[in-house]
Amino acid sequence: MHDATTSSSDVDLQTALQTTIGPAPTRRAVRTVVDRCHRMACAYLRRQQHTGSLREDVLGEDVDDLALDAISDLFARDEDGQFPELQRYFADRDLSASASPPVHQALRRLVMGTVTDWLFEAYRTADRSLSNAIRALKRVARSHDTAVLTRRGGTRWLEGTPRDEATEVSPASARGRLMPMETLEAHLTGALADNPTTEDLLNRALTVLQAHPDYESGYPLTRLAQVLRAARVRVQAVTEHRAPVTYPDDPLFRTEEVEAAIDRVIAALRSAKRPTYVENGPLDASTYAAYVQALRVRLQSRFVSQEGAAPTQHEALALHMDDLSREEYRSTHRSRFEYLNRCARERLVERLQAAT
Repeated sequence: MHDATTSSSDVDLQTALQTTIGPAPTRRAVRTVVDRCHRMACAYLRRQQHTGSLREDVLGEDVDDLALDAISDLFARDEDGQFPELQRYFADRDLSASASPPVHQALRRLVMGTVTDWLFEAYRTADRSLSNAIRALKRVARSHDTAVLTRRGGTRWLEGTPRDEATEVSPASARGRLMPMETLEAHLTGALADNPTTEDLLNRALTVLQAHPDYESGYPLTRLAQVLRAARVRVQAVTEHRAPVTYPDDPLFRTEEVEAAIDRVIAALRSAKRPTYVENGPLDASTYAAYVQALRVRLQSRFVSQEGAAPTQHEALALHMDDLSREEYRSTHRSRFEYLNRCARERLVERLQAAT
């Protein structure tokens, strides 16, 4: 029974994919392929999340939305309403029932590669300095007396070892849950007043982790690099304003400063993109206005402290478009709104970074 169900599902996917990459894709076929790709992308991202490899502090979205973002370029239509990315990938591949590999495996390979590339670009765009911080930590750790680089699943960790066991290969055993990033950052901020080296900061981090038995004695390498970098940025911003480093958890910007930056970004983006989307494009003025207001909601939920859960992209747009279902959002608005959302977020980050 299980084999028959699986076979039927594969036949449905095969038929839908053939229609989708053909000259006249139907809404039903496209929805079938999108849903399968979305499930594949979600499964991959949840594995990343489970191993600690998914940098939620940078991406800041739930897995369902991240998966949609990641596969969106696969379903970008050309001027003829077709899907050139899918057509290119499957141009020389056998889509028959006896194909080897089967259609669902070929599609999974495409989705995994697409999500991996999207994550790499998302991380690179969000923070180009992180790779430098990671390399610096690796370099210091390799010659460190009481730290070792290890792997847990697919994640690289920095583990501390007791000084009298520095020659041992195995790290100190984990004793509890992972220390929250903001807690470790608060501990490290005070140590930055004397402009320490990466080795000094690593020593301080290991001391803090080993001094708290409720927490792990090690830390994921990428997250530690994020913590060190965030602590440096926080202290630099405070120092430039000649204020004492008393409350390391204070925000870099006042709420009104972030709100003003959001207003400027939204105004500039609205003017810059209007010719493309309204004057020469697919949106009427009222729909474009709803997009702009929803972008403001998204930026405020991401960069201004507010109570409650942040709205998803669909929820933000639905606030300004009556009766907007999730299905209509996915089929009609998602790709355009997600692109504008990325543009707005990147512009705001650049503006705030320039002000620090």
